[in-house]
Amino acid sequence: MKQYVGLDVSQKETSVCVVSETGQVIFEGKAKSDPGALIAVIRKHAPHAARIGFETGSMASWLWHELRRVDLPVVCIDARHAHAALSVRMNKSDQNDARGLAELVRVGWYREVKVKSEESQRIRSMLVARSRLVGIRRDIENQVRSMIKEYGLLFRRAVGLQFRNEVDLLVGEGHQLRAVIEPLLLIHGQVCEQQSKFDDEVRRLAKSDETTRRLMTVPGVGVVTALTFRHTVDDPSRFHSASSVGAYLGLTPRRNQSGETDRNGRISRWGDGLMRTYLFEAATVLLYRTKKWSSLKAWGMKLAKRIGMKKAKVAIARKIAVILHCIWVDGTSFEWGAMKAA
Repeated sequence: MKQYVGLDVSQKETSVCVVSETGQVIFEGKAKSDPGALIAVIRKHAPHAARIGFETGSMASWLWHELRRVDLPVVCIDARHAHAALSVRMNKSDQNDARGLAELVRVGWYREVKVKSEESQRIRSMLVARSRLVGIRRDIENQVRSMIKEYGLLFRRAVGLQFRNEVDLLVGEGHQLRAVIEPLLLIHGQVCEQQSKFDDEVRRLAKSDETTRRLMTVPGVGVVTALTFRHTVDDPSRFHSASSVGAYLGLTPRRNQSGETDRNGRISRWGDGLMRTYLFEAATVLLYRTKKWSSLKAWGMKLAKRIGMKKAKVAIARKIAVILHCIWVDGTSFEWGAMKAA
């Protein structure tokens, strides 16, 4: 007889519930949130497990890979979908949540989440760390500019070493702000050094990956954007059509339809925020900095005149995501198109 297992995972302990094909509870208990302990409980109380389900969370990817290594039929369930089903229960507890997850995988009423490969997860972590360092560097530069501006000291745009040199020239020895700004410049130098190491690694990874190099042929898409898209999507076959990528990244408008009411709202902003930011930056680069003509830019400029630049950038970002997916699947490069005669 098949068994179905629900795991309600927390940092220290995991509630385990095993039900039969008919929905009868076979076992309820707790185990340490450790793959070895969970495997032992599952092997003992559910030797014929057909599906093992748990919600998405900070530990979900780690547990999924560890349980998959021993050939357990584990599935990762969308937390929003699971919450919608579990919220109808009168009492909220770990035990009831585990039982509810077991029932979800038994009846098949769940949405499975694609778990990224370990390589993509590692590279994604590196890209997120790099993004955080960029934010810290930018915050320090803005803070220093603001502080010295109060003393009437202004200088042209600069980043990195050039920024520190400009500040040193303006705020020399004996200046009132020297003791305050010097520690910030020291931290700024260390942050720039570590960011430079991440940048070198990003370039190395992009150069060694043929798919990433093809994604970079799209105007506005640089090394960081291409590599982030490559390891955010991870597997292009997970989408039945390229247009689904926009919804996955939260770039499609919300819809509220009921009876005679049918309204489209702002974009959902679901999915990966970092990838959405990079696509928006790619759209900005395409419109303002890319000089070479392309049908994509021509479409974007016409759209900007009709609906405004801000909305157009969002639409172009979604279009770029679709094009990147098509290039990845087809094994082609970006086609610039031919400019039509006036």
